[in-house]
Amino acid sequence: MKNRKRLFLIDGMAQIYRAHFAMINNPLITKDGTHTSAIFGFLNFLFKLIKKEKPEYIAIIQDSKEPTFRHELYKEYKATREKMPDELVGQLEPLNKIISYTKIPILKKSGFEADDIMGTIVKKAESAGFLTYLVTADKDMMQLVSEKTFLYSPGNSYKPTIIYDKDKVKQKWGVEPEQMVDMLALVGDSSDNVPGVDGVGPKTARKLIEKYKTIDSIITNAAEAKNKRVRSGLENAGELIYLSKELVTIHCGVPIDFELEEFAKKDMDLDSLKKELRNLEMFSLVNLSEKLRGNHEPKNESFVKKEYSIVTNQVELQNIINKIRCAEIIAFNLETTSLSPLEADIVGISFSFKTNQAFYIPIIYPKTAKKILLDKERTLEQLKTEFENEDNKFCGQNIKYDALVLSRYNIILKNISFDTMVAEYLIYPDKHSYKLDYLSLEYLNHKMLPIEDLIGTGLHKLAIEEVSIENISHYTSEDADIIFQLSQILYEKLNNEDLIEPYIN
Repeated sequence: MKNRKRLFLIDGMAQIYRAHFAMINNPLITKDGTHTSAIFGFLNFLFKLIKKEKPEYIAIIQDSKEPTFRHELYKEYKATREKMPDELVGQLEPLNKIISYTKIPILKKSGFEADDIMGTIVKKAESAGFLTYLVTADKDMMQLVSEKTFLYSPGNSYKPTIIYDKDKVKQKWGVEPEQMVDMLALVGDSSDNVPGVDGVGPKTARKLIEKYKTIDSIITNAAEAKNKRVRSGLENAGELIYLSKELVTIHCGVPIDFELEEFAKKDMDLDSLKKELRNLEMFSLVNLSEKLRGNHEPKNESFVKKEYSIVTNQVELQNIINKIRCAEIIAFNLETTSLSPLEADIVGISFSFKTNQAFYIPIIYPKTAKKILLDKERTLEQLKTEFENEDNKFCGQNIKYDALVLSRYNIILKNISFDTMVAEYLIYPDKHSYKLDYLSLEYLNHKMLPIEDLIGTGLHKLAIEEVSIENISHYTSEDADIIFQLSQILYEKLNNEDLIEPYIN
């Protein structure tokens, strides 16, 4: 079984509806008023599915707008369903555009439902030896479950994903997969407006099928039913029960052209995909899509050694100053006591001139940090010389804040060479956030240490100057390191998009 090719068929519209209504009380809307809940929810699900299952073959199956043969059989079929919300209609075209960049094929056929197309593909896939996973929560699809075909019912925050094989279908409904059609015909389906038999619910249907095996036999022996309502429903079912059976039966002979090899997983057009996601302000999905590279194998995220050091004495400080004077560009970050630059005191300063390397110079620190032998005033005086040296090129994240804080200490930051936040704004001016941790996720696929992990929350929240020297050193050094790495990437992007001159000006 492990060596067989796995094909995942996604019931597209069902998943789109699910995504839309999951966020109905808190919808996602862009700055220009565009609804994006369904787009976000569907793509978030799709990317996580790919990352988790790593399918060798995958396709998305969609319903068509036109009436199907079931509407011809029964005019009331799905008549009770509400019209698709306008805000959802408007998301279908942009969603399909984004899906095109994933290189996952979309199949649909006028006059047929997605279920029938999926059933048609299943039969061909079974003959070819594939293992097929029907990605849907639709119970109707359980009739297709076999030794080679499974129903993949997506989970959510409250329940896990369930993969139904033949045994799980039997556990769930009390009948074999091939008996599900009779079960559904007897019970009916209010969401699709399938009539069913009056008085017959799932438990009764299961008992009837267990005893009589088939619809014909159940109707023939209707008089034996002990429950008066059930007996009356069966005796008066007439042709309606056979109509119900036809409506719930998945037809596996849809005249649609496809080859299974067309569903082989292909490389995404990642650049176009990320651009569209940014346009729709879905920056978390940009990061998620970054993890899917090549044939959608997860990006190698092996451990990277970080060389973060604490400067503890005058000799080490002078060594860092010498490195500053030799560096082409110096990334730095101030750790402060306040978000207001004219009120903030400097707790420590971190510098980075090389990827995955940074140095932390403590200014205010707990008394327990006895190994720190630096004098605050002398340290700031020595660093003042470097900050005011016009030969040194400094970069930061929102460096204007750092310059204002330094000014409180009579330090003038003379050579501001680069600001990662300003650079990102020039490249993507409509972004909803330019925070450093977001940029780190997006460009470096690196999750930074949250401030809450450093200082805590609520009653146990610490002041930044109360944090242990080891913890604050790593936190602040990481900021400088990430700023340094981003400055290299963003400078190149500015250059490639002819934005260097506007950035400088």
